[in-house]
Amino acid sequence: MIPIFQPLHRAFAICALLGIACLGATPAPPLPSDLAGDVAQSYRLLTTTYYDTVSPQSLLVAATDALATAARKHGVTIAPSSLQGPESGVLQLDAAIASTAQAANASPSEFAYVAIDAMAKATNDRYTQFFTPAEYRAFSEALDPQKIGGIGVMITPDPASGYVRISYVLPGTPAERAGLSMNDIITTVNGTTTKGLSIDGVSGLLRGKAGSIVNVTVRRPSGASTVAITRENVQPPTVISKMLPDNIAYVWVIAFGRQTPGEFDTAIGRLFAQGARALVLDLRNDGGGYVNSALDISSRFIANKALLTVQERGRRATTIDSDANPSVTIPVSVLVNQYTASASEITAGALQDDGIATLVGSRTFGKGVMQTLTPLPDGAAIKITTAHYLTPNHRDINLRGIDPDVAVVENKDARFGEIAKDVQLRTAIELLQKKLARTLSP
Repeated sequence: MIPIFQPLHRAFAICALLGIACLGATPAPPLPSDLAGDVAQSYRLLTTTYYDTVSPQSLLVAATDALATAARKHGVTIAPSSLQGPESGVLQLDAAIASTAQAANASPSEFAYVAIDAMAKATNDRYTQFFTPAEYRAFSEALDPQKIGGIGVMITPDPASGYVRISYVLPGTPAERAGLSMNDIITTVNGTTTKGLSIDGVSGLLRGKAGSIVNVTVRRPSGASTVAITRENVQPPTVISKMLPDNIAYVWVIAFGRQTPGEFDTAIGRLFAQGARALVLDLRNDGGGYVNSALDISSRFIANKALLTVQERGRRATTIDSDANPSVTIPVSVLVNQYTASASEITAGALQDDGIATLVGSRTFGKGVMQTLTPLPDGAAIKITTAHYLTPNHRDINLRGIDPDVAVVENKDARFGEIAKDVQLRTAIELLQKKLARTLSP
């Protein structure tokens, strides 16, 4: 890092090295400590924890090339410098970021982020990513959504009517207490028609401050009615559940967030109390999330057996076993498709290898690598691929995916969880019905 009281001749030397015009005789101020921490920590993690060997010099070259490109967008021309690594190269990179920001009359964070992003991309790994503070907040929110003021429904477009349809009512929410049901058509909210509105548009009308009242008009085959609902702070779910005919439980894990295992346990407990005899676990369109959440949920089915094997750079392979007593011992079918990825493939692979579940649907995405997400000092974050994993039977699914036991092509305009509109679900139910019939046979 450039010292605060940098000698004047050194300031001119750095400007000459970068090929930029010094602003008078004022040296560039040092890079703020949090941004310098972002740069140093990202560089260190990329060179020491990325699961494959990466050239430190290639990271520095990519960073300085990206700085030159970003500077041109501000009308400033610089010549990419030759940074020497490792430690001196990072200090020079800090100086280059600070000097470029000064020459461009822009925020140092803009150029620090450009440099870190370029280093992450230099690994040529699609899953190694840098997140600005705003991007990190959005990423975290997707996996662990915060409570919002609302009524507790999930909605989807209803092309036949032009309105929106309730696809799920969260248990214990104002919507459930008001008698709203799945497949109700929402036609107005506080007198405003929902016809032609987007999902976000209707959601915006339904949301509001906890304690406020919203009037919702719904249309059903029996007719239309308007109900006044008092909004509450509602937790958006990562698990959706309901009981299907023949006491077959349905649980759809949308994503593997930190709270997902607890939501799963709550759903399973409620379904068992209703007499569940079999389970459809839906992992379709589940792009993954936290590995520990996937392992926790896998442990609900598998006890004292391998869940996966992890291979990390410079370390011996480690097998992770379940140490819990299974809470789900009824027949299980698992739904998968091409968007079942990462953490959801860990669960699908473990249940298939153990033989306790039948996989139904189409081949999964094929992401057999793990990332470590590290928050950085100024609120940004970097996600780095740090490990490769194998299923309990030592299958490598990376770039291959998991083939289902029963292949079923998804029907056009499928509505997940609705038997009449979901051919893959119907197949899973039929398989479970046969299993149940065999257990009842004399």
